Amino acid sequence: MSGSLRQLQHAFMDYLNTGSASVLQPHIVEQGLVNVDTRMAIYRNAYRVRLRETIETDHEVLGIYLGDDLFEQMVAGYIEQHPSKVVSLRDYCDDLPLYLSQQAPFVQYPIVADIAAFERRLLNAFDAPEAPRLSFTDLQNLPASAWPHCQLRFHPSLQLFVCQSNAVEAWQSIKAEQAPAEPDHSAHRYWLIWRGATRLTEFISLAPYQHALLIGFIQGRNFAEQCELMLAYFDAEVAPQQVLSALQAWFEMGLISRLDPA
Repeated sequence: MSGSLRQLQHAFMDYLNTGSASVLQPHIVEQGLVNVDTRMAIYRNAYRVRLRETIETDHEVLGIYLGDDLFEQMVAGYIEQHPSKVVSLRDYCDDLPLYLSQQAPFVQYPIVADIAAFERRLLNAFDAPEAPRLSFTDLQNLPASAWPHCQLRFHPSLQLFVCQSNAVEAWQSIKAEQAPAEPDHSAHRYWLIWRGATRLTEFISLAPYQHALLIGFIQGRNFAEQCELMLAYFDAEVAPQQVLSALQAWFEMGLISRLDPA
């Protein structure tokens, strides 16, 4: 790519994001009855409309929760402060939860950023690549001597979501066309999100010990280490059974892609 073409592309993006046309305008040829300024403005408006549509599509429930006025305020502020720097619009809203957690008036309502973050996790699970899904039989076929050192590798769609609000419950209510409950920030909530074998995105709530167990396996701990971890939640007789029960459920949900018995 020549330097002049690269400079022209940067000038064009700068115009789309800021409206500054001083560098770009001399390169636009007069054509027809519509002058250069009007043609450029039409393109810039169309670009911003496309960004708005992306936010609305990716965060439909968030938009309903906010209502029309706050949603438009969010869109205008986000587009202004976060010009697109990614090739695909699929990733354009990745910074939206952070924006909502820092920007007035949304910062006053943490549940709003949590709903946005949850919807990003749903998209990540849906778009994740496919991978093998093992059954519990694959684990049972391992030699008993391999079990203590066995590590798990999860399906790429697995997402963990932690928040201190009833954001997911509010999201569920809106999807069911019901009014959400008042925001509740009284306790941490843990969620597991994944794409099932039927390609439907699913999610379930987790107990704190289940979340800790998933984190441990994701971080590379083996079966023996995980049983030891569970001693913080259960006595020595119960801890291994809790790990085994969790494993069986994860296999049934299609979450396990590989076993590393080393």
